[in-house]
Amino acid sequence: MIFNIILSLVFLLVFPQGAFSQENDQQNIDDEEYYEFGMAEGITKYGERSSEETRILSVLNGSLSRRRNFIRDDLLNNAGFRRTGNVRYRRTDASEKGMSLLHGFGSLLSFGLIPTLPFSEIDYARLPRGQYYSFESVIVQSEFSNVSPEVCNLLKLEYMLQIEFANGVVVRDTMNYYTEENIENFENLILSLPDSPESIRQIKERYLNTELPRIRRAFFRYNNPSENYLRAMENLENSFILNN
Repeated sequence: MIFNIILSLVFLLVFPQGAFSQENDQQNIDDEEYYEFGMAEGITKYGERSSEETRILSVLNGSLSRRRNFIRDDLLNNAGFRRTGNVRYRRTDASEKGMSLLHGFGSLLSFGLIPTLPFSEIDYARLPRGQYYSFESVIVQSEFSNVSPEVCNLLKLEYMLQIEFANGVVVRDTMNYYTEENIENFENLILSLPDSPESIRQIKERYLNTELPRIRRAFFRYNNPSENYLRAMENLENSFILNN
C-alpha cells in the first residue's frame, strides 16, 4: 500500500515536468538550427543543423568574392582539385619531396638546365580545356559529403554557377556548358529548393531572380552575337585566361 502511494506521488511529480519539457522542445525548434529530413510512420523527424551547414548558408548569402573563394578553396582545393575545377592533385610522399630537393639543388648548380620538381603537390589528372570535374565527383572527396540534401543542392548550384557557367560569362572554357539542357537542369534544381528557412529562401531567390536570368541572357547573346559583343567576348576571354 505504502509502495503504491509513493509510486503515485513520483508519477505526479515527474509526468508534468516531462510533458512541459516536451512542449518546450517543440516550441524551441528554430528553422535556422533544425531541418526536416524525413517522415517515419507519420512522424516528422528533425535533425540539428550542423555548424558546417550554418557556415555554408552564411557564405552562400554573402558577396560574390566570398562565394567564389569558398567554391575554389573550401570545396575544390580542399578536396584535392585545383581551383580551376579541371585538375586533380595529390600530396607528394617523402621520397618525392627528397627528389624535389635534389632537383632543386641540381637546377641551381646547372643554372636551370636540370628542371625542378613539385615539392608538396603533384598534378595527376588534368581534363581537356573546356571540361570540368562534375560536382558529384568533387563533393564525395570533400569535407561536405555528409551535408543535408538541400544544402548539397545549394552547393551544386553555386558550383555550376561559378565553375560551369563562370558566373554568367560564355567563353571558350565554358561554352560546352551553355546548353538548353544544362540551363534547364540549373533551373529545375533551383525550383526543387524549399522556401524555408529564411536563409535558404534568400539564396533560392538570388538564383531564380538574378543568376538564372544572367545565364539566360549570356546564352542568348552567345547565340545572337553583335559585333560589339564579339569584341567584348574577346576581351573577357583574355581576362578569364589570365585570372585562371
